[in-house]
Amino acid sequence: MDLGLLGTALVGLIVVVIVFMRRLSGGSGSPAARKGEATGAANPGTANPVGLPTSPRASLPQATLVFGTQTGTAEKFAKTLKSQLESSYGSTTAFHVVDSEQYDAKQRLANETFVVFLVATYGDGEPTDSAVDLHDYLVEEAGKVDAASPPLEGVTYAVFGLGNRQYEHFCSMGKKVFTCMDEMGAKALLPLGLGDDDDDIDRDFDQWSTKFFEALKGSNVLKAGKTADVTEASVPAFDIRKVMDAPKNKVNVLASGSGKNVHEPYLAPVTVVRELHGAESERSCVHVEVDISKCKATYEAGDHIGVFPENNASVVREAAALLGEPLDTCFAFGLPTGADAEMNDWKEDLGEVPIAGPVTLEFALTHFADLLSSPSKAALKMLSAFAGNSKEHARLVKLCSLDGASEYDKYVHVPKRSLLEVMRDFPSAKPSIGAFFGSIAPKLQPRYYSISSSPKMHPKSVHITCAVVKETMPTGRVHEGVASTWLAKLQSGDRVPVFLRSSSFKLPSGKRSNAPVMMVGPGTGFAPFRGFIQERQATKAAGKSDAVLYFGCRNRSHDFIYEEEMNAAVADGALTKLAVAFSRETKEKDYVQMHILKNSEQVYAMLSDSKNPGYLYVCGDGKHMAKDVNRALHTIVEREGNCSPAEAERVVHEWAEQGRYHKDVW
Repeated sequence: MDLGLLGTALVGLIVVVIVFMRRLSGGSGSPAARKGEATGAANPGTANPVGLPTSPRASLPQATLVFGTQTGTAEKFAKTLKSQLESSYGSTTAFHVVDSEQYDAKQRLANETFVVFLVATYGDGEPTDSAVDLHDYLVEEAGKVDAASPPLEGVTYAVFGLGNRQYEHFCSMGKKVFTCMDEMGAKALLPLGLGDDDDDIDRDFDQWSTKFFEALKGSNVLKAGKTADVTEASVPAFDIRKVMDAPKNKVNVLASGSGKNVHEPYLAPVTVVRELHGAESERSCVHVEVDISKCKATYEAGDHIGVFPENNASVVREAAALLGEPLDTCFAFGLPTGADAEMNDWKEDLGEVPIAGPVTLEFALTHFADLLSSPSKAALKMLSAFAGNSKEHARLVKLCSLDGASEYDKYVHVPKRSLLEVMRDFPSAKPSIGAFFGSIAPKLQPRYYSISSSPKMHPKSVHITCAVVKETMPTGRVHEGVASTWLAKLQSGDRVPVFLRSSSFKLPSGKRSNAPVMMVGPGTGFAPFRGFIQERQATKAAGKSDAVLYFGCRNRSHDFIYEEEMNAAVADGALTKLAVAFSRETKEKDYVQMHILKNSEQVYAMLSDSKNPGYLYVCGDGKHMAKDVNRALHTIVEREGNCSPAEAERVVHEWAEQGRYHKDVW
C-alpha cells in the first residue's frame, strides 16, 4: 500500500476524531455548551467549525412575522404563531420573527412573499415605540402609490391588531397597516384580526389563528410539510459561559443610560416611598418619588414613566430550584456562534442578550425573566424538549399543538397558571439556563405609570402613584403584583431603572390653554390629574378657567389618597369644583358616573360651549369605570341636547376626534 496515501488517510481520520470529540466535550454549538457547562474566560467555540452551510433555511421559501409591542403580548403571539406554522409548514418554509424596530421595511417588504404583522396600538391610537418607523414608512409609501404599478404586487399578508375598545381609535395601528398594505398592492390572506385587551385578547388571537390556518390550507401561499419534533439541541439558547473568578465589582452591574427610551433606562435614585391608604384599609397604594436631576430625559404633565421591576426573592428561589441550579451560579450571556446556531438562525430567534454579564443566576432571574405570567404555547413547545418523563413530554406537546387549543385554554389561560406553576407540574422538564432565558421565560417587561407630578413644580423628580396588587388566582396561588409589590418595598437611596415616555394625554395648550377641563379619575386614575393640578398651580391658571375633578374611592378614612392636596387645590382655585364618590360608606353604592349625571347640565354646558368648549379627561379602570362614564356622557348629551341616541353617539365621537375627549385607561 502507498505509505503516502496511508499517511493522508490517518491525518484525515485524526481530524474527524478531533472534531467529534470537541462536539462531545461541549465545544462550539454543542448542547453541553448551551447548558452552561463551558468554563473559563474565553468565548466558547469557533464559528462553523465543521464547514456546514451558513443556514439551510436560507434556501427555503421565506416568511416573516413582524411584531410591534409595548408590553410583550404581540411578541408572544408572534412566537406562538411561528411555532404553530412550523408544525405544519416548517420543512418547506423558513419562518422569521422580527421586532418591528429591527425590520427594514424599505429594503425587505417588496421582497417578501408572505408577511404577517402582529401590531399593538398604544395610548389613544398611537403606534408602539418600536413600530413608529414602520408606521411612518407604510403611511408615506401608501400615499404615493401608482395604481398602475403597485410596489407590493405578489406579496401576501395578514394582520392581527392588538388594542383596547375603551379607546376611540381601537386597534388603529393594525387597521392602518392592513389598509396601507392593501393600497400598496399586497393581497390579504384573510380579513384583519382584532384583539381586545379590554375583554379576552388571548381568545381573540386563538379565534383569528383558527381562521388564519383555514385560509392557509385553502391557498397556495405555503407548501405543507412538518418539521421534526423539537429536541434539546434544536431549542434556541443563549451561550452560557461560566465565570469563576470575576471581581465582585464587575458582577451584577446594571448600566445607567439616558432614560429617553426603553433601551436606555436611567438608574434613578429613590427619594420618597410612602403609604397613601389609611391604617384601617386592607389594601395598599404607595407614592414613590425618583430623582431625575441627572437624567437626560425630560417630561411634561400627563406623560408616562416606564419602570423595570424586580421579581420577588421567594419567586426567584423557586425558579432556581426548578432549574436545578444554585442561585450563586455566575455566568456571562452570549449569542451562540457554533454550527448549530448558524444552521438554524438562532441569533434572529434570540434577539439581544439580556445583559453581557457576568451575573449570578439570582440576579438574572430577578431582573430579566417573567416568571409569573402564563407561558405561551411556543414556550411550552420548547419546554417539552427537556421533559425526561415520557408522559410529561406528551402532555406538553399536546398543550402547544394546534389541536390542543382547548386543553391549553383550560389548563393555562383560564386559570392564569404561571410559568413557575407549569414547571412545578412538569418536574422532569429542566431546561438549560441558556434555553430558559432564550426560549422559555419571556423577558420581564417594563411597567408604565401615568406620572403624578408636573415638571413645573417638580423639575428634578418624577412621582408615581401605584396601587399594590394582591389577588388570589383561580389556581389558588396568591399573586402579588411584580412591579407594585417591589415599588412598595423600595427605600430611599435604592436605584430603579426608568425611562420617560411622551403621551398625548395633555392639558389644552396654546390658544386653547384657557379652555375649561373636566377630569374623571377614581383611585390611582387621579395620578395624571395630580400633575395637571400642579401645572395649573405653577402657571397660576387659577381663576382663568374652570377645572372640575370627579374623584372616587371606597371610604374617606381608608383610601381618599391626596385628600389634603385636593382640598388645598380647591382653596387656591386650581380646582373650581371637587366631587368625591365614596362607594363603600353607605349601603347605596356611589360612583363617579352618578355625580356626573347629577351635574348633567353643567357638564353639557362645559363641553358644548360654542365659544370656549371644554375638555374631558378620563383615567383609570377601563373595564368598568370608563365604560360607565362613557354611557353617562351619552345620556347627558341625549338629555341636555334633546337628541336621539344616534345623534348623541355622533356628538361624543366628534368630541373625541377633536381631541377634547381623552382616555388613559387600563
